[in-house]
Amino acid sequence: MTNYSRGDVVLVSFVFADETGTKQRPAVIISSDIYHQQRQEAIISAITSRVDRILVGDHAIN
Repeated sequence: MTNYSRGDVVLVSFVFADETGTKQRPAVIISSDIYHQQRQEAIISAITSRVDRILVGDHAIN
């Protein structure tokens, strides 16, 4: 696995809600370095530059 750090931006294949396909989208790594040392996975969060459509659960990041 590639080494990632919290805050890194990566491209991942997100599955469409209807599971008919995928699309490459940016995401930010939110898991800690300690988490990465113990597992072969990372916790990510989807990100977007589209701020005109805020949905429940969305949070602004700087």
